[in-house]
Amino acid sequence: MRTHRVNVMASSVQKLLRRNAYSHVKNLLAKLRAADISSIMLEMNDREQRSVFSILMERDRQLAAETLKVLGLEWGLDLLLQRPSEEIGEVIQEMESDVAAAFISALPEEVAQEVLERMDNQESSEVQELLGYQEETAGRIMTPNVFSLHEELTVGEAIQTIQTAKDLEMVFYLYVVDERNHLVGVVSLRQLLMVAPTSPLSKVMTADVITVTTDTDQEEVANQVALYDLLAIPVVDDTNKLVGTITVDDVIDVIKDEATEDIFY
Repeated sequence: MRTHRVNVMASSVQKLLRRNAYSHVKNLLAKLRAADISSIMLEMNDREQRSVFSILMERDRQLAAETLKVLGLEWGLDLLLQRPSEEIGEVIQEMESDVAAAFISALPEEVAQEVLERMDNQESSEVQELLGYQEETAGRIMTPNVFSLHEELTVGEAIQTIQTAKDLEMVFYLYVVDERNHLVGVVSLRQLLMVAPTSPLSKVMTADVITVTTDTDQEEVANQVALYDLLAIPVVDDTNKLVGTITVDDVIDVIKDEATEDIFY
C-alpha cells in the first residue's frame, strides 16, 4: 500500500515539474513529511531530485534538513554539493549536531571549513567537538546536549526542574550526575511520579547504568542498545563524566550504514 502511494505521489510531482508548476510542487511537499519526500525523491532521476531539493531549500530549510537526514549521506551529500557554501551552511545548521557532524565530515575539506565558519558559533563549536572524535565511534554519533539531574535533588525538585527546562526534547531516561558531572544513576519519569516528592533522588535512581565511552565502536553501541532493549544509551568519557547520549534512531542509522558496508566490501 505504501509503495503504491509513494509511486502515485512521485508520478504527480514529476508531472508538475515537467509543466514547470513549481508552486503546486511547493504546496504538495508542504503537506508531506520528510520520510515521504525522501521516498518520492528516490523514485526520481538526478535532475528531478535536484529540482525538488531546490524547492525545499526555498520553502522550508528545516524540512530540507530533515529530508537529507532520512536520505542519508550517500544521497544527501550529492544534493548538498550542488548548492553554494552559504546554503549548505544554512541547511546543516538546521540539523542536530551529530547529523551535522556526519555531513560536514563527508564534505570536501575547503567546503567543510567554509560551512563551519558560516554557522552560529555555538552550533559550530558543538559540531567541531564531535569531529574531534574518531569516525565510527560513540563520540562521533552522540548528541552532546543531554539533560541531567543533580543527585542531591528531591523527587519534587527533579520534577520541577524538568517542567521548567528550556528546549527539552524527548527524554527517554533521566540521567543523574554528581557535582562534577560524573554519571551516578538513571531514573525514569514514571519512577519519579510513583514516589513521594520529598524522596531523595539518590534513593530512587538505579545506580547500575549501562554506558558506552566516547571511543566505543558504533557497532558495539548498536549491539548494546539491542541487547538491553534500550531507547537511549549515555556516553561517558574516561573519567565517567556524562558527555552525551545516543538514541535508538541514531543506532538504526548505524545498523543501516554497517549493512551497506557489508554489501559493498
